[in-house]
Amino acid sequence: MVVCWAIWEARNWVIFDGGGVVVEDIVRRVQRVVEEIEGELVVRDRDGVGQQRAGGVRVEDWRAPNPGWVKLNVDAGVKDGVGVGVGVVCRDSSGKVLWGMAHNRREVWEVHVAEAVAILENLEQAVDKGHKHVVVESDCSQVIEALKQRKMGLSLFSLVLDDILRLCNSFSSVVWSFTSRRNNVVAHTLAHVLPVGTGRDVWVDKLPEVVDRLIDSS
Repeated sequence: MVVCWAIWEARNWVIFDGGGVVVEDIVRRVQRVVEEIEGELVVRDRDGVGQQRAGGVRVEDWRAPNPGWVKLNVDAGVKDGVGVGVGVVCRDSSGKVLWGMAHNRREVWEVHVAEAVAILENLEQAVDKGHKHVVVESDCSQVIEALKQRKMGLSLFSLVLDDILRLCNSFSSVVWSFTSRRNNVVAHTLAHVLPVGTGRDVWVDKLPEVVDRLIDSS
């Protein structure tokens, strides 16, 4: 399934964005995704209720930014064809949570488009908060690589990338960082914390309890 998904994603990249495909890159992407999936663990409590947790996550897996910088972990989740959930958590160089955001949208996008929109919303919120030096961290390598290479095109994905890159002019420094899903579990959980159609919530200092419990282990 992962191989088929990767081939389909590469096909869309060629047709809609005019990109090229290197077979070795597809293979590496499949290997990385499989490793991330296998690294996830479902823990069941005494009542048999499943709770997703990142397998083997240690505090040092999440790396704090340099002093004077903030790190914005971002994720998007496509919700069964009915919408998209966006999750963002901002932490400083000590690992302290400064703010978090969750937003449910009715639009139905492909995963890489949803991830790009999540980063755009992430940066818009960071501008409002007055941050100047930011690290943007995502578990979507396609988006991170496209931003690093400043990919151009006419597809919806490319237009969102253009908006992101223009917004970067509002900061003194922006660094793009790829991480595994295990190390992005807080943003991933935030992306799914709100019911579909509930709009947007922003938390300062304190995240929802189900998310806040993950901070000490990510």
